[in-house]
Amino acid sequence: MSIAGDQPCPQCRSLGRDKTGNHLIVFEDGNKHCNRCGYTEINTRDAMPVYDKLSFEEVQKLPIFGIPHKGIREEACKFYDVRTEFSDRGEPERFWYSHHSKDALDGYKSKSINKEFSAVGNTKAGDLFGQNVVKQGGNFLVITEGEDDALAVWQCLLDRSDLPGWVPPVVSISHGSAGAARDISTNLDYVNSFAKIILCFDNDDAGHKAVLEVCPLLAGKVFICKLALKDANEMLLRGRGDELKWDILKHARKYAPDGIINGSDTWDRYANASNQECFRYPESWLGLNEKTLGFRLGSIVTVTSGTGVGKTQFLRELKHHIWSTTDWNIADISLEEDVGESVSGIMSVHMGQRLHLPTVNVPEDYERAVHEQLFGSGRFSFYDHFGGMDDSNLFAKIRYFGATGHRVLFLDHLSIIVSEYAAEGGERERIDTIMTKLAKLAKELNVVIFLVVHLRKDGGGRSFEQGATPSLDDLRGSGSLKQLSWDVISLSRNQQHSDAYCRNISKVTVLKCRFSGRTGEADYLLFDTKSGRMVKVDKPANYEQDSPF
Repeated sequence: MSIAGDQPCPQCRSLGRDKTGNHLIVFEDGNKHCNRCGYTEINTRDAMPVYDKLSFEEVQKLPIFGIPHKGIREEACKFYDVRTEFSDRGEPERFWYSHHSKDALDGYKSKSINKEFSAVGNTKAGDLFGQNVVKQGGNFLVITEGEDDALAVWQCLLDRSDLPGWVPPVVSISHGSAGAARDISTNLDYVNSFAKIILCFDNDDAGHKAVLEVCPLLAGKVFICKLALKDANEMLLRGRGDELKWDILKHARKYAPDGIINGSDTWDRYANASNQECFRYPESWLGLNEKTLGFRLGSIVTVTSGTGVGKTQFLRELKHHIWSTTDWNIADISLEEDVGESVSGIMSVHMGQRLHLPTVNVPEDYERAVHEQLFGSGRFSFYDHFGGMDDSNLFAKIRYFGATGHRVLFLDHLSIIVSEYAAEGGERERIDTIMTKLAKLAKELNVVIFLVVHLRKDGGGRSFEQGATPSLDDLRGSGSLKQLSWDVISLSRNQQHSDAYCRNISKVTVLKCRFSGRTGEADYLLFDTKSGRMVKVDKPANYEQDSPF
């Protein structure tokens, strides 16, 4: 049954698709069918007027003239055997495109100036348009989405070539974007005989979809030409033939599946990585800054220690430092303390007083002024939840913080999330999943996540609370903690040291730094019991004396 034209598909459009194209095929008997969604409409009225088309033999006798309204010359039409049917007034009104199967002419498809379609002979399957005249086995092959585009590309390349006798190797799929993968699969041996295949499909949704369907069939040798206008013929008509030539021959990009990047496209990635900005820890923490060169956006910094060694105070110092040295918004997800405790801890650092102690009395108006200074701008955000949260809720919160301009997130701590929902899977598996998602979010949102992780239980008489320095293997739960963290920082302190001064000194050790590669002992921080601050001090001479290790 021959094709009489095309229309918008009502079902596609009701589903929000096909907003710009006409993909409902209208047959000469009035029946309609959409190859995209399967919508069919049977004509129950009188049949449509049938175009009184020529026979196959009559079409073969038509002259070759060119396609004036497409800017196509007779030379191109002669090469591809495109014939012209004239109206009674002697004007070109319909153009017949040859169709071959196994190099044998077996039909013609036609299109009128008014985009009315028809066909004679067998045009349902067969060769690509132009395959009979573009011999296989060349250096490259250009495949377009339509016959007019093939003619336009052939003409542009021929006009701009200085090679005498050279014939541009250009063909087209024969059944539109929806049939692109089928057409190329049918002729895969022919297409694969070329060293390089360049797809020059329409710059619209249907064309992009067709490219994605065709590329996997030709992986390793297929290149994608991206056009500035809708298609190649429009580039020709707009006088942009030079641009079309270079889009095809020079600027077409080699196809790679998602996640694979060709080395030629990596300069921006290299430049961004080489110019990665480092943000320093407090200036007095000389050893930590020397070892790590600071911290970086797009990373996870894991902080660990034994129980009661000083992780929370260490993070409070960092929160205040970042508040005072950047303009970032800061997100605080502290699952072991109430929001009021979190606020009090940051205010205590700022004021140099342990506000939660009953012996510390500060005028309320002074406290209000400090609170306004720290939190009035809205740069701090807190999560109001005591206890745990399921990981999907956690990731939703992190995404929200990233989307609202928060550049640094403090998550204290991972173990409480895992332990509260341990029934949903083993601890190791849940940590692997959570760490993988956190690492992706850090990169995607370009944030730095300070993550508190607990240590595994002591073994063999060893005690982290007596000053033992942990190793990466002591992180509790899963190897992904050390693998997916950019930096790992530990604090260790002998809480039972006979010297009260040494009892309050935490040793800061860099267990891992992906950026610098430097590890080892960094700083000694004294917890000042009066001010509540962690102050950099020199290592006391008797610091190791009470340690059993």
